Amino acid sequence: MDPEQLSSIEKLAQLAEKYGLSLILALVLLIVVLYIVRMLIRGDLVPRHLLDRAEEDRDRLQEILDKEREGVMAPMIEWFKTIKKDAPDNRGG
Repeated sequence: MDPEQLSSIEKLAQLAEKYGLSLILALVLLIVVLYIVRMLIRGDLVPRHLLDRAEEDRDRLQEILDKEREGVMAPMIEWFKTIKKDAPDNRGG
């Protein structure tokens, strides 16, 4: 172990000796709980049922967009089908 780790362990041991191990562990647990609450508030940690509902909504909206896109793109696709790509009179020489 390097000296920094040893000194931090010594400091923690002194705090545990002075205040009691249960208080130190309670503080560590409080920090962990606050971090988890922060993750929930920021949206980093999402409950599974909310994630599933959001994915279902996304899939449903994507299907709607695909149907609209087909309607808009259909005339353009028909136009491309009518173009002659290799007409003999359009070839340069």
